[in-house]
Amino acid sequence: MLLHTLLIASALLLVPAAAAQNPAPDGPAPGGGQAAEEGELGWYLPPGVAYDPSVPKPADVLGWEVGAWHVRHDQLVEWFRTLAEASPRMQLSEYGRTHEERPLLLAAVSSPANLARLEEIREAHVRSVLEGTQSEGPTVVWMGYGVHGNESSASNASLLFGYHMAAAQGDEIERFLEQTVVLIDPCINPDGLSRFAQWANMHKGKVLVGDPRHRERDEAWPGGRTNHYWFDLNRDWLLQTHPESRGRLRQFHRWLPCVLTDFHEMGGDSTYFFQPGIPSRRNPLTPEENVTLTGRIAEYHAEALDKIGSLYYTEESFDDFYYGKGSTYPDVHGCIGILFEQASSRGHLRENSYGGISFPFTIRNQFTTSLSTLRAVEGMRADLEDYQRRFFRDARAEAAEHPVQAYVFGAAEDPGRTARMVDLLERHQVAVHQLGKEIEAGEGHPGFAPGMAWVVPMQQPQFRLLRALFERRTSWPDNTFYDVSSWSFPESFNVPSHGLAELASGVLGARRSEEQGPEGVPLNPPKVVGWVVDWHHYDAPREVQRLLADGVRARVATKPFRCRVADGEQSFERGSVFVPAGIQDLERDELVRLLTEVEASGVQVTPAVSGLTPDGVDLGSGSLMAVEPIAPLLLVGGGVSSGEAGEVWHYLDERLAMPVSLIDADSFGRLDLGRYTHVILVNGASGALDSDERENLGRWIRGGGVLVATKGSSVWAAEEFLSKAKDQDKKGKGSDAKAAGGKPVDAAEEASPAYGDYSVLRAEERIAGTIFRTRLDLTHPLTFGYTRESLPVFRNSTSILPEGSDPFAAPVRYTDEPLVSGFASESNVAEIAGTPAVRAERVGRGVVVAMIDNPNFRGVWYGTNRLFSNALFFASAIQRTGPLK
Repeated sequence: MLLHTLLIASALLLVPAAAAQNPAPDGPAPGGGQAAEEGELGWYLPPGVAYDPSVPKPADVLGWEVGAWHVRHDQLVEWFRTLAEASPRMQLSEYGRTHEERPLLLAAVSSPANLARLEEIREAHVRSVLEGTQSEGPTVVWMGYGVHGNESSASNASLLFGYHMAAAQGDEIERFLEQTVVLIDPCINPDGLSRFAQWANMHKGKVLVGDPRHRERDEAWPGGRTNHYWFDLNRDWLLQTHPESRGRLRQFHRWLPCVLTDFHEMGGDSTYFFQPGIPSRRNPLTPEENVTLTGRIAEYHAEALDKIGSLYYTEESFDDFYYGKGSTYPDVHGCIGILFEQASSRGHLRENSYGGISFPFTIRNQFTTSLSTLRAVEGMRADLEDYQRRFFRDARAEAAEHPVQAYVFGAAEDPGRTARMVDLLERHQVAVHQLGKEIEAGEGHPGFAPGMAWVVPMQQPQFRLLRALFERRTSWPDNTFYDVSSWSFPESFNVPSHGLAELASGVLGARRSEEQGPEGVPLNPPKVVGWVVDWHHYDAPREVQRLLADGVRARVATKPFRCRVADGEQSFERGSVFVPAGIQDLERDELVRLLTEVEASGVQVTPAVSGLTPDGVDLGSGSLMAVEPIAPLLLVGGGVSSGEAGEVWHYLDERLAMPVSLIDADSFGRLDLGRYTHVILVNGASGALDSDERENLGRWIRGGGVLVATKGSSVWAAEEFLSKAKDQDKKGKGSDAKAAGGKPVDAAEEASPAYGDYSVLRAEERIAGTIFRTRLDLTHPLTFGYTRESLPVFRNSTSILPEGSDPFAAPVRYTDEPLVSGFASESNVAEIAGTPAVRAERVGRGVVVAMIDNPNFRGVWYGTNRLFSNALFFASAIQRTGPLK
C-alpha cells in the first residue's frame, strides 16, 4: 500500500530554537566526520561517505557555509564552474541566457569514461527511447532546481548536490556513475533567484527573526517568484514564451531523461510534499504506470526523510493535469516527473505551528530527496528504462487506432500567426508538414489550401502530446484543477484546424524548410500617392509602431475601399493602415526604406497610385482616421497582479517594440497624466487607486485619454465610466436558488452540503483556465484585422462585465453556447453566455475599453493579442454611439 501521510517523525524536526534541529552530539556524524552543528557541511551530508579533499567545498568558493546566506546566481555559477574545473566527473555547458543575460547552466555528471564519449551515449540513448529498442548505455536523470526565484532552498540545495556528485568517494558512487548520466540544472530562474537573494540577504540581522510578518518575508512587489517579465516559468514548459524555457526544452529533447525532478517551496506552515499527488487529478493521457512508478520512487524519499526526522506527506495536494509544468511535461514523454514542495522559511528563520523552520533545514530536505531520487533510479533502473522505451512504442500503436489520423491547420489571412504555431509545435519535436493538396473542412469553413496550411500526422512519437494540444475536452473524472484546464493551440493562436479520419495520398507534403520572404512589389512606382499596410498579419502592429516611432504619419481605414495600384485595382478591408506620401516630413527615399523593412517582415505593403478610388471611400476621406503615436502607462505595484502586468509589459516590449512607462501605484497621484496617451489597468490595479486618483483619471479620460482595463479592473471601469443598462438583472442572475448545474431547486428540499465536500464544491465554482467562444462585430475598430466572426478567448475568472445601454459598444460578446474546451460548471457557463466580453465607449473626448478577460495570457494567446493592440492603435477611431430611438 502506498505511503500514508504525515508519518510520525522524531523530535529532531523543529522546535523553537533553531539549534534544537541538530542531530544529537553523540549521534552518527554526517559525512563521516565529527558530529556537526546545523548549517555546517557535515550536517547536510550523508553519514559514512568520504569526500575527495582535492575538490573544493562550497565554503571555499562562497566564503560561508551553505544556508548562512541565500546564494546569488553569480555565486552559483562560480561554484559550478569551479566544480567542473576540479572534478573529472563533471562537464558544464551553457544552454541559454535569461532576459537579463544571466547564463543558464547544465552540468553533466558521470564517470570520466562516460564523459569522454558523452555525445555518443546521448545519441544512442535518444535513439533507443524513440525507437523503443534495448540499450546497454547509461540511464539519464535530470535534476532541476529553482524555477521560482523565491523558493530558494532548491538552488541552494544544488550547491550540495553538485559537491556530492563531484566529490563523494566509494564503490557505490563509482558504480552508479558508470551506469548513469546525471544532468543538473542548478537554477531554472536566475533573474528571480537573484532578485530574491538580494531581498532576503539585505534584511538578515545577526540575530535571526522568525516573525512571519518580518520584512525579510514581505518582498517588495513583484517579488522574486517570477522571471524578468514577471512570468511564472513553471507554466512555460508547454508555451515556450521565454528564453529560459526554450533553452531548457532543447536540452530536454536532446537527452530525454527517464526521471526529472522539480524542487519547489510552499507555505511555511506545512511540512514536505512529494508526488504522487491527488490520484484522481492526473491527465487522462498519462499512463497509470507512471503513477505506479512515482509511488515506488516515493518510498525511497520516505525512507530518507525518516532517517533525518523530517515530516512529509503525499497524495493530498497538487495535480498532474496541465502538461506545461516541470513535473508534468515529462509525463507526456515517458519520463517520471516528480514535484517536491518544501515548507518555506522565505528568509533565514520562520516561526510556524511546528515550532519553527530554518533555511538550512529546508535545504537539507531538498538535498536529501535529491539523493533518494538517485537511490530510486539505482534500485528501479530496469523498470524505469523499460517503461520509457514502451511509452513511445505504445504511443505509435495507439495512434494507428485513433479516429483522427492527422490535423490540418492554418489561418490563411495571417501567415505570421500560423508560422508561430508551427514554430511552437516544432520546438516540441512535433513533425509538421506542408499541406500537399486542398482539404475541404465542412461546417461552413472554406477549407485549407496548399501554401497556407500545415499538417501534423498523428503517427509519430509525440502522439499523446498532439492529442493534448489539439483536442477539445470539457469533462473529466475529477473537475478540480490546480492550474488551467485547457490549452488548445488552435484556439490560443486563433488558427482554424480540422481532424482528418484518414491521411489520404498527397495530403502530407514536405517538412518545413527555410521560408522564402514575400516577393513584394516595387514600393516607389511612378505617381505613388501613398502606401497601404495590411493589418491582418500578426506583426503589423509592431511594424506600424516602428513607422510611428520614426515619425511617419499614418491613418486607419474605418470603412473598406478598392484602390488603384500599379498593376490594376485591389480591395482593402477595415483596419488597413494608409501612409500618405504627401503629408510626410521624411524624405521620400527614407520613407521608402522604412516601408521596405516593413515588407521584409512579411507584412504586405501596397503602393497606391491614385487617391480617387473606384469603390468605397477615397484616400482623403475622413473615414481614414489618424493613427497617433502611443505613449502608454502601465500601473504596477501595490495590489496589481504582477503576472498580468508582466504579460502586458512583455507584449509591448518584446512583440511591439513599444516603450511603456511602468508607474508604481504609490506615485500615480503625483503624475502629470498629460504625457501619456493610454493608461493600462490590469487585474487589481483599480483597487490600488484612491478616490482622488480615480477622479483625476476620469478627468484625463474626458480630456482625451484612453483607458484600457482588463479583468477585475474592467468591471470597475465599466461601472465607473460606461453607460449602464436599465435592467442589470435581465439574465435572471440571483433570482432563484440554483443547484449544481444551474437548475432551480426547492430550498426546503435542498440538503445541507457536507463540510468535507467544501473544497471540491468550491473548486467547481471556479473557472480554472477555460476556453470560451465569442462573437465579433467585424465593423468595430477593436476587431480590425479579424476575418471570422468567431473568436476563442481564454477565461480564468467568474467575473461578468456589466451590460451597457449602448448596443453598439460591445464589439465582442460571448455566444449563447460559449464553452469550447476546459472545465466550467453549467451554472457558470449559463451566467457567462451572451454577456459582453469587451465594451468600448467614448467618455468625453476620451475612450474607455473594458476587457473582462486577459488577452495576453502567458504570452501565448496570439489570437487575442490583436484586441489589445487595436485598443492601443485604433481607440481614437471609435465613434460616439448610443441606443437608437
